Amino acid sequence: MGKLKAQIKELFYKFGFSALLDKLLFRIAFFKNKKRNFLYRNSNPNITFPPDYCLYETYQLNYQLYIEDGNLSAKEIIEWTTKYISTTQINILEWGCGVSRTTRHIHKYINQHSQIFACDINKEMIEWNEKYINNVSFSTISYKPPTNYFNSQFNLIYCISVFTHIDALVQDKWIKEIHRILNTNGIFLFTTHGSKYLNKLLPTEQKELFANGVYTKSYYKKGHRLMSTYNLSNKFKLIIEKYFDLLEFYDGEKHPEKLGGQDLWIVRKSNNYL
Repeated sequence: MGKLKAQIKELFYKFGFSALLDKLLFRIAFFKNKKRNFLYRNSNPNITFPPDYCLYETYQLNYQLYIEDGNLSAKEIIEWTTKYISTTQINILEWGCGVSRTTRHIHKYINQHSQIFACDINKEMIEWNEKYINNVSFSTISYKPPTNYFNSQFNLIYCISVFTHIDALVQDKWIKEIHRILNTNGIFLFTTHGSKYLNKLLPTEQKELFANGVYTKSYYKKGHRLMSTYNLSNKFKLIIEKYFDLLEFYDGEKHPEKLGGQDLWIVRKSNNYL
């Protein structure tokens, strides 16, 4: 099934209909979830939900999973990382926050004196976040670094499915920027598309991935869900170790219970980097 989907998508790309593909996928997701979303919204009148297309683009168009899975992800991220850093008062950044699926829950699991920051390249999403999500400092950033954050500003930076949607040529630049804005011994948690996602690629695409260690399927909108990058973990590890010390790594195929099957990395800022 994965191979067939990849072949169908490739036909849309080949004939210049990728934008149409995006619209079709959105409409399918909308009608698939229409009834359950209606019921969940009515049962939770105090919850504010983002625009449907924004939710579709950044996650799944499922209101209940947006809330419940976002809360679980926030809880797990803090549990996985705070064993490495002091939790008395920390500055946390979500890089690539989308519509705050995780960001809106982080405050539940940290000290009240800590500060939460979040950023994204999508201005519409950041404007929605600023209007509806409290106690978070949001910023719109460019597709390429640098950011306007200070050197060594954060104790913890995390991103879920961000490297998976930026061009391979930009990944190294962002890793270097994350290193800059993390403080001494700061922790960086992130995910990549690894071996579990190989079936989404055609044989020719897999061949390029294994030859170069990375493969990007381009899309005219930068950072969009249809712009996907896949990384071989052994090759990506070589880039990471120029800037960070690897603390934990979980192959998504072997550990699908961790953040949906993407490869999960937890690293510490290396102060030996020059």
